[in-house]
Amino acid sequence: MINEVNIKKIILHILDPSVGMPVLSEEEHPHDEEINEFIKTHIENVFKDINIKKAFFRNEENRVKNLCMDISKDDNKFVEKTKEFSQIFYDFMVSNISIPPCDLICSLFNGDGREYLGFFILNYKTSYIHYVEELEDTRVNTVVKQSTALPSESQKIDEFIIVDLEDYSMLLKEKKYEIDGQKEYYISRYLLRSEDSLSDKEKIDIVNKVSKKLVEKYYEGDVTKLAEIKSAMLESVEETDAINVEHIKTKVFNNNLEIQNVYEEEIEKRGLTERTIEVNENLSKKISKTQKLVTDDGIELKIPISYLTSNDKVEFLNNPDGTISVLLKNIRDIQGK
Repeated sequence: MINEVNIKKIILHILDPSVGMPVLSEEEHPHDEEINEFIKTHIENVFKDINIKKAFFRNEENRVKNLCMDISKDDNKFVEKTKEFSQIFYDFMVSNISIPPCDLICSLFNGDGREYLGFFILNYKTSYIHYVEELEDTRVNTVVKQSTALPSESQKIDEFIIVDLEDYSMLLKEKKYEIDGQKEYYISRYLLRSEDSLSDKEKIDIVNKVSKKLVEKYYEGDVTKLAEIKSAMLESVEETDAINVEHIKTKVFNNNLEIQNVYEEEIEKRGLTERTIEVNENLSKKISKTQKLVTDDGIELKIPISYLTSNDKVEFLNNPDGTISVLLKNIRDIQGK
């Protein structure tokens, strides 16, 4: 996350295979305060994106890294080198038709004292505008579908690459598209030829999925045990602004070393090697503080996690016939919503 962004250069290239060729700008984007503010807002937002992940160029000859280094050494090469990257990108798009057309905004900017080169892939959105047609003796106002609209300031950018021009590490967000019959991340694998790590959101998803899998396997899907896991996650975030895997493992499975070892093996198998997952403000909002319960006949209950880990508010009763009753306690008022 960065606090201050200063934009030095912007250029826009149009990458739409249906046109038959990339439409590459020969000059930087003219200075415009509103457009600068538009780009600046998007840059600030992408640093907060919960799907962002770190990436690194492999230790081999790399065209994209080389052009980034050229811009870093001489920013007068900004236009030439962004055109070079755009051509690489466009050639790959032509060979893989599942990748959607886009406008590519390239920006050289300073963020909190570090210099970055950003490639922002603005996939087209559909919007509708009015169109006024003047005929000989009348005027007709109509609604027209516009299929090449760009994301507004409030919308997220689907994919982007941000290169730190000091150490050439990257921040990356990408989507999977079909390449040679198989869906995969094409930006890191084919365009950047980079190694990347899991995003913080992906790490938390792994913790959730593994936890749920083990509860279903070893505790027959016990709702209280699931709540204990979520409670341990919330507790860890509140205390340290991070999810501590060790804390969750020992608190929830403290009496069973076998399950603790299986837990370790499962999360490592899915690519999570860190034991601490940093949680920023945006990611913290995504960590559920409630548990949704759905009965076999369609009744839904949404209960705060803290209520499920004690019997003060909610109690689950096992009936002789094998059914379960849910007892809600100490309720002063009930409202329909």
